[in-house]
Amino acid sequence: MITFYKNTLLSLLCWLALPSLAFDKIPVKVGAYEFPPYVQLQQHQVNGLTVELIALLNQLQQKYHFELVMTTAVRRHQDFKQGLFDAIFFEDINWGWKQREMPLHHSAAFAQDDEVFIALRSKAKSQLWFDDLSGKTIAGILGYHYRIADYQTDPKLLASQYLMIPVTDHNASIELVLKQRTDTAIVTRSFLAQYLNLKPHHREILLISERIDQRYQHQLLLDAEHSLDINTLYQWVFHLLQQPVMQQALTKQGLQLLPPAIPN
Repeated sequence: MITFYKNTLLSLLCWLALPSLAFDKIPVKVGAYEFPPYVQLQQHQVNGLTVELIALLNQLQQKYHFELVMTTAVRRHQDFKQGLFDAIFFEDINWGWKQREMPLHHSAAFAQDDEVFIALRSKAKSQLWFDDLSGKTIAGILGYHYRIADYQTDPKLLASQYLMIPVTDHNASIELVLKQRTDTAIVTRSFLAQYLNLKPHHREILLISERIDQRYQHQLLLDAEHSLDINTLYQWVFHLLQQPVMQQALTKQGLQLLPPAIPN
C-alpha cells in the first residue's frame, strides 16, 4: 500500500511538473494577418510560411515559446499598441510602423517579394497598357500599403483619389479582374505564383505587368521591450530559412532569400 501511494504521489508530481516546463519558457506572441503565402486561411485552418517558422522556432530552442496571434491588416498596428502580440514576421517597418513611431526593433531584411499588376489580355493588349493607370479601377487588399496610392490606407481616400476597390480576400482581387468588375489588381508575385500553379489555365487569360508597384524586403519586427534580442531572432529565422524544406517552400513561391546581414 505504501508503495502504491509513493508511486501515485510520484506520478502526480511528475504530471504537475509538466505544465511548469511550458510556463518556464518566455512567450513570444507573433501577430499574423492574412497575407498569402506567409499567412493564409484555408477551410478555417491557418497555414503558411509564418506558421511553419513558428513551429520550427519552437523546435530550435528551449528558452522561448512562439505562438500565433491572428489580427488583420487594418487592425495590426492598434493590436500591437495594446500589447496583443510581441512580434510580426514578413513585414516592413515602412508599412505604417515607422510613421506611428511604434516602440519596435526591426531586423535586417531576409527575403524579397514584389507586387505587380494584372489585367485581362482581352483588355490589356500589351505592357504599354500598364504604363498609365489613371482613370482605371484597381483592386487592392484593405489595410495594405501600395506605392501607387502613396501608401495611404483610408478606403474613402483610395476610392475617390485612386479609384481603388478594397477587398479582403486575395483570391477576390484576381476574381474581380476575371469577372471584369475592375480594370486591374495589385497582387504579390508570390501569391500570384501560388494561384497560377493551382489554376494554370488562367495564365493565358491574364496579363502580368512588367511594371512593379513596389519591391519590398521582408523584415522581422519585435517589441523593443521584449527580452528576446532582434538580432538573435534574425539569426534563428535566417538559419531556418536556409534549411532544405524551407528553401523548397521559398523557391516554390518565387521568393528570394537575401544574403545574410553582417553582424554589428
